[in-house]
Amino acid sequence: MNDDIFREIKDQLRPSPEVRAALSAQLDAEQAEAVAPRPRRRWAWVAGAAAVAMVAGVAVGAGLTRRESDHSDPPSLLPSAAPIPSKVQIRDASDYAPVFAAIERSLTAARDSGQWTDVGGPLPVAAPADGAASESGSSPQGGYSAEGTWRTNAQVAGIDEGDIVKSDGRTIFTASGGDVVLVSADGADTTQVARIDTTASETGATEGAVQGPVVDLMLHGTTLIALVTEYTPRLSELPPSEPFAYVPYDATQTRALQYDVSDPTRPRFVSSLGQSGAYVTSRLSDGIVYLVTDYTLADPNAVDAEDPATFVPQVWSGDDAAPVKATDCWLMPGPTGPRYSVLSSIDLASGGRIDTQSVLGGSDAVYMGTDALYLAGATYEGFDAVPADLDQAIGLQRVDQTTHLVRVATDKGSLEATAEGSVPGAVLNQFALDSYEGHLRIAVTMNGSTAGGGWGSYPGLFVLDSSLKIVGSLSRLAVDESIQSVRFDGPVGYVVSFRQVDPLFAIDLSDPQHPMVMSALKIPGFSTYLHPWSETRLLGLGMDAGEDGIVRGMKLTMFDTSDPYDVTEATTIRVPFDDAEALRNHKAVFVDVARGLIGFDATTMDAKGRQTHRYVMYRYDGKEFALLDKLDVHQPPVDRQGGARGLSIGEFLYVVTGAGIDVYSADSLDEVTGREFGR
Repeated sequence: MNDDIFREIKDQLRPSPEVRAALSAQLDAEQAEAVAPRPRRRWAWVAGAAAVAMVAGVAVGAGLTRRESDHSDPPSLLPSAAPIPSKVQIRDASDYAPVFAAIERSLTAARDSGQWTDVGGPLPVAAPADGAASESGSSPQGGYSAEGTWRTNAQVAGIDEGDIVKSDGRTIFTASGGDVVLVSADGADTTQVARIDTTASETGATEGAVQGPVVDLMLHGTTLIALVTEYTPRLSELPPSEPFAYVPYDATQTRALQYDVSDPTRPRFVSSLGQSGAYVTSRLSDGIVYLVTDYTLADPNAVDAEDPATFVPQVWSGDDAAPVKATDCWLMPGPTGPRYSVLSSIDLASGGRIDTQSVLGGSDAVYMGTDALYLAGATYEGFDAVPADLDQAIGLQRVDQTTHLVRVATDKGSLEATAEGSVPGAVLNQFALDSYEGHLRIAVTMNGSTAGGGWGSYPGLFVLDSSLKIVGSLSRLAVDESIQSVRFDGPVGYVVSFRQVDPLFAIDLSDPQHPMVMSALKIPGFSTYLHPWSETRLLGLGMDAGEDGIVRGMKLTMFDTSDPYDVTEATTIRVPFDDAEALRNHKAVFVDVARGLIGFDATTMDAKGRQTHRYVMYRYDGKEFALLDKLDVHQPPVDRQGGARGLSIGEFLYVVTGAGIDVYSADSLDEVTGREFGR
């Protein structure tokens, strides 16, 4: 069966434009009828299943002056959600009774909802995807920090994020399977100078565990952190009489392995600090690493009220393990499963752990601002009792998901959960959240059943105060669309949603209680990543689409944001590739504004399913994009983590994968040298 047959079948099954138009008109009529009795309002929720980046916005200036806009501004709606039970106060570090009671309730809820079976254990939980957002008016870019360390394309200015490649400007460190490869950044003389085998250090390792690859690196001065997760076979699932059987592996702990790299030719192991669960993300601020893991109890039959280690996360210092103190356990209201988010702070100066906080309820997105870290976790409990005014505003009789939020204060490494709240829906990832002047903004997409018996999807936005109480909102920014990307910057937020076209909403957030849509630009396709290029330009990377909404490939777009009341598309260009990690991971995007360069690893697939990787480089000259080159990259083996990263150091561009490094002139893109990593 050839490709032509598949195309014919696809064309036969695809509704004609006339049919699609008729259906859309009917749906719009139903929605109009559902909301007719009352003014149209908006509410927010984030669809957590979509692998779409949510990012924060371009600097427009702190002193926004509101003015009338041609775009009809949706009225605000403050939902009267079901009250959240007050937090159980645990005053004794050794009093685990409230935690055990909460675990029992969560196990019952998980079984009742089908998320747990006594035979198969918990359903797999996907770690949240990282993203980008901006807390301050500055625009974080790839470059060098005050300490001279190459900055990963991070979410908040001044807060670094773990990634598979780091550099101090002299040495490049890259994750390669279970190893870390150290390479001198010397242009044509670039060479591998050392290799760290992270499995060689058994300090803190769990007996019988299998270590996975290096998932991320963190670099501060002469201290390198390699983050690895260990997995232990669940032998209780092994049938006694079967010669061959599938045995699940559970994430036992994630270890932060510290190395002294003051002499990069002789890296020296220093210590190992671990905590229960699989790696989620990490941040670095003022010499302190904040590590977040996701921990789910593997075996409900092993839970013992007399042994906290069977139902509470543990922390390791070298080989010594201890359960998290009961007073460091925050119990979310009505957790649907025995799942924790575990946070630790590590002082890189002393090499020791400062504090730990665990949250029963888990999270799907992690956002960190300058004074707090926020966890956002969606549950499928839904909003069954939707307030009458909300029902009339958006036509939803039930919202399928609720996002629970926890604020964890981060005062010089001290971790303290200080507030919790909720909004309807589910966050996509960290890009949906942003803090500014004491308020948390969260962009969301609500899904649920409509008054007419159908199904609807509505993007919106909430503003919450420091106690995570809703103080302002915009609901139903669009009808039957979902959020694709977000960028907050100070008092302005940019939100992209999509069904058939790409509305880019510019939102004035200078008054937290009365957010206002300033403009809405509609163009075909959608952006999944937004990047601040300058004070008047916003770069978008995403997918092109026809007027019928059918995706036709990738594209780059530059938006003119000089007037937020009239955002326009300055220029766009098709990207001749099928996919790119950068569509889903902001850390894979290379931006050098000074040289006008944009780079990312892209892939194409032939008829036999074979992928080809190229590192594509574009230049923006202030008016138009131009494709400069499709650079070769070393193809990492399938058992090695991550894709390619680009770094500009001096006059050279380094493109690094887990398999090797290629060096190019940053101005001409002529190849200078290439090195394959050796053992």
